[in-house]
Amino acid sequence: MTRAYRKTRPTGTLVYSVEEVQALYEVCRNTISNWVKGGLRHSDASQPQRFRGAELQRFHETRQERTRRALRHGEFKCMGCGAAEFPELQSLVLGATKSGTAHARAACPECQAMVMKLLGETECDSIKNSLDTNTSLARIDEENVSDPARIGKDPGSRESQWHTHNDRVIHELQAYAGRYDRKTMIAHLVSMRDFEQFVQGKPFEKVTPKNAGAYRDRLVEHGRLLKKDGGLSNSTIRHRASHLSAFFNWLRNQDGFRRLSGNIPDYFLLPRGTMARTLPRDDKRYPSIEDALRMVQAMPSRTLQERRDKAMVAFAFVSGLRAGALTSLWLKHLDMDGKTVVQDAQEMRAKNGKSFRVFWFPRTDGFQKIFCEWIAEISALGLTAQDAVFPEVKDLISGSEDSPPVAPLKTSRAFQTAFERASATIDEEYSPHAARHTLKALGDKLCRTFEERNAWSLNLGHSTERITETHYGKMPDQRRAGIIENLSAEDVLSEDEKELVMDHYENRFPRGTSEFRIARKLARRRENARGDDDLFE
Repeated sequence: MTRAYRKTRPTGTLVYSVEEVQALYEVCRNTISNWVKGGLRHSDASQPQRFRGAELQRFHETRQERTRRALRHGEFKCMGCGAAEFPELQSLVLGATKSGTAHARAACPECQAMVMKLLGETECDSIKNSLDTNTSLARIDEENVSDPARIGKDPGSRESQWHTHNDRVIHELQAYAGRYDRKTMIAHLVSMRDFEQFVQGKPFEKVTPKNAGAYRDRLVEHGRLLKKDGGLSNSTIRHRASHLSAFFNWLRNQDGFRRLSGNIPDYFLLPRGTMARTLPRDDKRYPSIEDALRMVQAMPSRTLQERRDKAMVAFAFVSGLRAGALTSLWLKHLDMDGKTVVQDAQEMRAKNGKSFRVFWFPRTDGFQKIFCEWIAEISALGLTAQDAVFPEVKDLISGSEDSPPVAPLKTSRAFQTAFERASATIDEEYSPHAARHTLKALGDKLCRTFEERNAWSLNLGHSTERITETHYGKMPDQRRAGIIENLSAEDVLSEDEKELVMDHYENRFPRGTSEFRIARKLARRRENARGDDDLFE
C-alpha cells in the first residue's frame, strides 16, 4: 500500500484537528503522532492539537524529498510504502550479519511492514543509546529535526512566515462557517490570513481600530496599483474589507474576545470617494453568443474525449450551470423533452447548496444540437439515468445491467481544460465562467420587461435581478461608446418626441402654437437625417 499522499491536498489557509487530519489522509491517530515526532509541527502547545494546512503541505513535501536522498541516522526506508521513517523503539531489534556487520530491524510506522538497515559503527552506537535512554530515534542528533515550518514571531527567520497564534480561533470559525459553500469559506480565510500577515501575526484579541484602519488604507493603496505591481481589483478590495468586518463582528461575541473594541468592524469600511476615484479594472471578458457558438463548433470531435469536452462546453452555454454543477451532473437530472435540467444540491457540487430548475436558454439551438448528439452517443453506449452525463473517458464503455453507476468527474479540471481549448480556437482566453456572462449579455438583448429580466436572472440561479446586473455581463466600453454615439444621431427621438411627430402628421396641433412649432422642427430633423419623407418607413 503506497503512502505517498501525493493526491491528498490540504488547504493551506485551513486549520485541521487531529480527527480531521485522520479523515483527510485516512490514517490512524498513531500515524499522526509519528508524524509529529518526525517533524510535523502543531500550531501551539495547547491540547487538543491543531495543524495548519500549510504545515501539512510542507511536512509531506519534505518527506517526499527525503526519500530521494541519503537516509539520516536512525531513519529507515520502507520498501512497502516508500516512506523514510523513524521507527518506534519497541519494534526495534539489533543484530549482526554472518560477516559481523551490525543491522537493525523494525516495523514501519506507516504500513507496519518490516524494514531493515545495515548500520555503521557510529549509527549503531547512537541507536543503542536511544534504546538505553528510551529516546526517539528522530532525536539522535540535531540534523534529524526537520527544518522549521516558517512558523514563529521572528520576522527575519524565514522568507515566508506563517503565524499560528490565531489558528485555534480560526478553527472555531471554520465550524461556524460550515453552513457556507467551501469556496466562500476559504475566500474569507484568505482575507483573514492577509490581515494577519499585515499585523505581523498579532493575536486577534489584541487588534485595535488603528490596525483595522491601517489595513483599510493599504487596501485602497493597492487599488491604485497595476496588477503586475501587486495591485488588487476593486472586487477583491471590497470583499476583503467585507470579510474582515463580518469576522470581527462574529469574533466580539466569542469567549476571550469580548473586550475587543466595538468600532473595529467600522474601520474596515472603505471610503466611497476614494473607491469611486479608483479607475475600475477591465471587466471579465466573455464572448458574444455568436462567437461562443463559433468557438464550440471549431472544437475537434474525432475522439470520445473530444466529443465529451465539446458537449461539456456547449451545455455551459445552454444551461448556464457553474463548473462544479456541470461536471457533477447525472442523466437523471435532465429532461430532454422538456429542455430543462435540475441542479440538485444533494447530488451535485452546487454553490451554496442551492437546488433549482433551469430551462434551457433561448437562442442556443446550435449548442443544444451538439449536446443532444452527445446524450444520444452515451445512451447508445449503455448509460442510463443513474449514470453521469460527463464521466471519465475510461468509464465510457458499454456496461451490463448489474454494473455500478458511472460516476461523474471528480473535479472541474477537465471542464477548465476544455474551455481553454475551445477559446483558443478563436485566439481568445476565456474562463469557464464566461459562459454565464455571455448568457447575461444575451438576456440584455432579448428581455424587454422587468418580468422577463427577472425570469432570466432566476434561470441563472440568482435570487434577485440585482445580483445578475451587478456581477455579470457588464457592458464593455466599446459597446457603450457605440450606443452613446448612436443615441447622439440626429434621427434618434425619444418616445415623447415620436408622439409629437405623429400628432404633427395627423394635424392635431393648430398652426402658430408652440406644440406645432416643436413638432414640425422634430419632423424636419428626422426627415433630413433619413434623407426621405417617410418618417416611419
